[in-house]
Amino acid sequence: MNTGNMIRSLAVAACVLTLSACDESKTSNKEQNQPSAEQAEVLKYNAYVEVANSFQRSYAKELATFQSYVQPVLDGKDKNDNLFYSTNNLDRLKNALAKAREMKPDMAELDGSADAYRDAAEKAEPLDRDMGNYIAAKTYLSDQGAHGREIQPAFIAAMETLAAAQGNFISAIDAKDRARIKAEFESAQKDTRDYFRIGMIYHIKESMDAADGFLQGKGLGDRKDALKTSLDQFNAMATGYDAKVREKNNAGCSSMMLNVNAYLATGRQIILRTENGRYQEDKKAQFQMMSAERQDATQLLQDYNNVINAINFNKC
Repeated sequence: MNTGNMIRSLAVAACVLTLSACDESKTSNKEQNQPSAEQAEVLKYNAYVEVANSFQRSYAKELATFQSYVQPVLDGKDKNDNLFYSTNNLDRLKNALAKAREMKPDMAELDGSADAYRDAAEKAEPLDRDMGNYIAAKTYLSDQGAHGREIQPAFIAAMETLAAAQGNFISAIDAKDRARIKAEFESAQKDTRDYFRIGMIYHIKESMDAADGFLQGKGLGDRKDALKTSLDQFNAMATGYDAKVREKNNAGCSSMMLNVNAYLATGRQIILRTENGRYQEDKKAQFQMMSAERQDATQLLQDYNNVINAINFNKC
């Protein structure tokens, strides 16, 4: 998984018995106040999912941008009197991680990476804030970058640690998410609303795996057929889900299908442009702000995130 330049909405909130946010399950006040051990685990898992999905800013990308854009000015190798650096709201991140971490039960496969992520955010926060204020006030103009150079080594080291911790946390969430989804999909009763819902999630994640090289700028390679197959399977699950919704509501799930169709359209366009050589021709052109390949990669990621968010909010 590429965690350097693109962060995906990795996980879908889990559904278990009366805690289900999926489909028609209801929860009484008594059940909400007295969760079972299984429900408590789902609540904590969902809290971690919310952190993963809410804080999608890639700190590796932020650092790379700083090093290519800001650092040369502070080091006196370039001149720019209008630098911009947006701080990363790390206080909110570390508080969200702490809140999820304190929940019971212990979750060994996620707690360790959450602890490391929170510690990294806590250490990076004052440096990130200092650098942001320094650049926003354009103090680098009055002191010729002196303070920036002073804090820069510690700032870069802290951001490198934060980026690594973010990647580890994302990988841990993704691994647990995949295992849960696979188990749910394999055990779901076929031709039911729940089956089609979990099948959508299972196959859209397969399709993103197949597209991973493309997202990293390496093209589809030998994964073109795998992407085509997984897109078709995702489409079948989505239309099946919509049909099940229509059995009880003629309006169906139009908001979900809008996002589904956008994702499928982008994925199939990527396959076509790979096959007809559009991306190769595009690379030969000059004076491009952004290539069609990068535009399509960005769009595929956005469409994917929109589908995952639609599933999580479940307005159908």
